[in-house]
Amino acid sequence: MQNYLDGVVESEGGGGHDLEYYKVQALMSRTYAMKYKDRHAKEGFGVCDRVHCQAYHNQLRFTPLIDTAVRQTTGMVMVDERNQLVDAYFHANCGGQTSEPDYVWNNKIPYLRTFKDTFCIYTRQATWEKRIPQSQWREFLVSRYDYPVNDSVLGPMIYTFNQPERSAFFQYPWLGIPLRDIREKFGLKSTFFNCYPEGDEVVLRGRGYGHGVGLCQEGAMKMARYGYSYLQIALYYFPGVKVINYNEQQFFSQKGRLE
Repeated sequence: MQNYLDGVVESEGGGGHDLEYYKVQALMSRTYAMKYKDRHAKEGFGVCDRVHCQAYHNQLRFTPLIDTAVRQTTGMVMVDERNQLVDAYFHANCGGQTSEPDYVWNNKIPYLRTFKDTFCIYTRQATWEKRIPQSQWREFLVSRYDYPVNDSVLGPMIYTFNQPERSAFFQYPWLGIPLRDIREKFGLKSTFFNCYPEGDEVVLRGRGYGHGVGLCQEGAMKMARYGYSYLQIALYYFPGVKVINYNEQQFFSQKGRLE
């Protein structure tokens, strides 16, 4: 686990960050690995090295501080009110507001709720822009979702969308157009975007990078730089969870059974 987490934290977080950020990333990655340690059991191994599980490019190569962070958090994991390992989701940048889990995966998670996050809004991946030909935009929405282009109100709105706070659907929920599908189709960095027509293109101005659920990595990096501890960072993004030493819990629960 030590060697695995060294590689995961470096692969997921990169170099040049503070110790407390690496510690909270180790906490997230350890929790995730222990919860899903048998995810690929039918294929003969535990977890994969892709984003399907957690990125793992190699063992620690560039940042010795990561090894310190992993060792100083040995055994530490996050659990819910029933002492079950939580889904320790993380992403690069939430764009100033985290996402509701059901916007992404259609299921609610009690300990994860959307909230405004000001720590990441002036960081490297906080904003983005992409231009898409109007013909491609229109063809996708009409052919796949039967967007009502001939409607006097909705028709002209097809290229214009304003999202002051995170939404799950394009325009109106009853149109049934999930923003996650638009993100996947056009390779967008996130679902948190506004758009408007310009010439023969649709201009998308977006915020954040990733699904937006759970820990915002660039926000966590900024919090660590400001002097917050890894426990404070973890509980900021996962309010309502507990951070425990899994090894000690296992020891005492085993001791209780033996007695």
